[in-house]
Amino acid sequence: MAVPGSWENFAVMTGGASAALTGLLFVAVSLNAGRIARHADLRAIAGQTLVLFVAPLVMATLLLTPRQPDRVLGVELMAAGVCGGLSLLAIGRRRRGPAAAGNRVTGLFDRRDTSVVVMLLFVGSGAVLAAGRPAGLYPLVPASLVAFLSGVLSAWNFLLPPPDLV
Repeated sequence: MAVPGSWENFAVMTGGASAALTGLLFVAVSLNAGRIARHADLRAIAGQTLVLFVAPLVMATLLLTPRQPDRVLGVELMAAGVCGGLSLLAIGRRRRGPAAAGNRVTGLFDRRDTSVVVMLLFVGSGAVLAAGRPAGLYPLVPASLVAFLSGVLSAWNFLLPPPDLV
């Protein structure tokens, strides 16, 4: 089965949003490069945000690859999820401070666990798709939404860090 047209629209929208957010992240990091370079936690948050913004872009690219068998797409999504998850775990080990201690909403999404769940949804989606079930595409919706929300809140956290990191 080729990816249905409605999923193509989802991939185009998600890929475009992901690319725009990634570009804005580079601008934000460039404007705050000195402060970010001095703090390992801010560098880790910037890295985490980059992974969260690039993951939906990779997913969109995979979905938009023409005439690709479901099993191949499933394996690619699983590989993307594993690579993203391992990257987030490695970045998370570099963070020393707690995630967004002062704000409950930001703290919920700026956690390694939440970010890794995004990648697990990619892996799960790929596994279901590789097993021949087109419903495997549906977990990509919450994965993309949580990736964007986590990434935006994470970027907010490193752009406006607690006073002890300024």
